Amino acid sequence: MKRLVGFLFCGLGVWQAFPPETRSQGDWAVYETFSRYSPAVFAINVEIPKEYILHRMEELMNQFRELQESSSEIIAGGSDSVLSQQLFSNLTVQWQRKLFVMQKQMLANNRVRGAGFAIDPHHVVTLASIVKSATLGGEITIEDDFRKVAKAQLVGVDEMMGVAVLRVNDVTFSSYVDLNRVADQLPVASYIMTIQRPYDLPASPFSGMIGGYYRKMNLFEYERYIQTDLPFYPGNEGSPVFSPSGQLIGMIATEFHIGNFPGITLVTPAEIVVDSALSLIKTGKRERGWIPGMVLKQDEEGVLIEELDANSLAAESGLAVGDLIIGVGGERESQLWKIYYKILDTKPQDTIRLEVKRGSQLYLFDVPTSSRKPR
Repeated sequence: MKRLVGFLFCGLGVWQAFPPETRSQGDWAVYETFSRYSPAVFAINVEIPKEYILHRMEELMNQFRELQESSSEIIAGGSDSVLSQQLFSNLTVQWQRKLFVMQKQMLANNRVRGAGFAIDPHHVVTLASIVKSATLGGEITIEDDFRKVAKAQLVGVDEMMGVAVLRVNDVTFSSYVDLNRVADQLPVASYIMTIQRPYDLPASPFSGMIGGYYRKMNLFEYERYIQTDLPFYPGNEGSPVFSPSGQLIGMIATEFHIGNFPGITLVTPAEIVVDSALSLIKTGKRERGWIPGMVLKQDEEGVLIEELDANSLAAESGLAVGDLIIGVGGERESQLWKIYYKILDTKPQDTIRLEVKRGSQLYLFDVPTSSRKPR
């Protein structure tokens, strides 16, 4: 017994001897993160007028039929016919899922469910697709573990990023996620956790790993998702994802799967969530920059300007067809999708610097951006 007591005291001494940053990587940090942030995670309900549901169902059916008719073009346009077929199959499943949700969930109880998390005493961040229909007059409510309900107003939506912000006036949140504690890009296979409210149950922790960054599935306009193996339950889109020590990793956005095979969960990175949320709170919108009139193509050495409108801002800035973009914003970059992201990260009327190779010469062009509208 004495030996056991001595061992316990010795173990406690060793525990206290470890610096906090070392202890924070263990199970205690996960427990601490869950204890701190679970009260900040809410279920979100959006009531939707039935006339809109019926109208939207008709629209989705028409779009689905158009998708089926154009399937041969989608498949033929891919560089890999098998991959194109899989992508089309997944896209079909996504539309079928939307129709199923419309018919079963919303017609049954007139609501859409999702999740969100508080980021200050009165604001909640969630996924744009959950609350977008509230602009039609549907009432938004949030609910905690004790079934306490509060009404929320839609502050704004960044449709391109899939981020929305709600404001709750009648309640002051005592616990919220610190947007200043954002994790740097963790290595692939790093341990992460999420706090969800599955099937209307109280806040629950789930764990997983990072599977990769900058995932593109050719299904969405703006893709910079983190791939994870976190569980994905109905109604938990919008749940926060953390490092074990409580730094924000991002927000659960969607699931990707093919047929009946297990899916992967895609997470919107924290830097996008924070950028969109703070802008929405400040101005009610997050407009994104774009350079219109320019068609780009990936080349071995960089990004080739394949077509250019003679009256475009890019042409007026000095760019020309055949130029090879090899840098953007003062950094060397040769991948099309990364250049695409950097342009979208600007705001309309900003100026972005492009480094261009023309023949054997290098040039710098400052190109003004205009507004990019979601498709």
